[in-house]
Amino acid sequence: MNRQWRIARYPRTDELIGPAHFAWAEQAVPVPADGEFLVRTLCLAPGPAQRGYLSPGHTSFYSTVPVGEVMRGRGVGEVVASRHPDYAPGDIFIGSLGWQDYSVQQPRGAQFVFSNRKIAAPLRPLPTTTLGMLGQAGTTAWFGLHEAGGLRPGDNVLVSAAAGGVGSMAGQIARLTGAARTVGIAGTAGKCEWLCKALGFDAAINYRTDDLAARLRELFPGGIDLFFDNVGGEILDLALANLARGARVAVCGYIASDYAEHKSGPVNYRHLVYQRARMQGFVVFDYWQRFAEAEAALTAWYRAGQLHDCEDLDEGLERMPDSLRGLFTGRNRGVRLCRVAPDPAHLPKLTQNLASA
Repeated sequence: MNRQWRIARYPRTDELIGPAHFAWAEQAVPVPADGEFLVRTLCLAPGPAQRGYLSPGHTSFYSTVPVGEVMRGRGVGEVVASRHPDYAPGDIFIGSLGWQDYSVQQPRGAQFVFSNRKIAAPLRPLPTTTLGMLGQAGTTAWFGLHEAGGLRPGDNVLVSAAAGGVGSMAGQIARLTGAARTVGIAGTAGKCEWLCKALGFDAAINYRTDDLAARLRELFPGGIDLFFDNVGGEILDLALANLARGARVAVCGYIASDYAEHKSGPVNYRHLVYQRARMQGFVVFDYWQRFAEAEAALTAWYRAGQLHDCEDLDEGLERMPDSLRGLFTGRNRGVRLCRVAPDPAHLPKLTQNLASA
């Protein structure tokens, strides 16, 4: 049986996404045709961008999922049947699997080729790590910092939504690249403590209880060299007022403002002029041809124990709607993932191989 989550209805612009927008379905397991292969989902990655899949008329780089269709979502799985010469049972595959147990796949040659591919298992030993820290969260942070942000050793770096999936990776990458100071913004005291004690941030700001403007002035007396922004809204505006000369703002997300009922733009953008700074948005898909570069660096740090665990794991396909909702209520800490099925039997052996490498 192929269990699935399908779109039941679209949320209103100001409505929090959740279980009411999805319908549970059970279908027969599909059969691959010539040139195709069947993948059993092991793990899925709910992400803030998935809110946009249920937003007709929302301008973005992805299309809306029609009502009644299986919810779109990236995942990692195991090939269990194949009629394609390059894929065999037991291969580990990452791609757009959807919120379901099984999906029929075929390699693609378009710009999203990176997200539908066989994994070089020795580099990525676990399904969760493959999809999370060393997957899209890691590569998004990597290219956002290096390409949009122009990260340099000695930079003073600020990261918003730092306890989220991309933010927790961005802070670690900045630190490992030689940032002079890395500061994260989060929404609870527990998250702030976790950023500093577990992930190595130099400081953290609780935007709910701290005077954010005052703390930014205190922690960045010479200004912010690089701001990696996942939030937008008021946090972006206050950061703009504290930029250093020649600062860079890498715009990764806008979770605080995109689905708000009342939207307002930044007031302090004039500081981009005063400080000869630049603000640049980016989409990680643009760098798919260089993913191996980021993966190699992240994997090396992971093997050396320098990249700390920042994955937040839910269990069971039935949890996916709640798991996605939690991203918008601040429930997650790190890269949110949902394990759908047990690891295939050969993966513990790969883990041992990595440990001895």
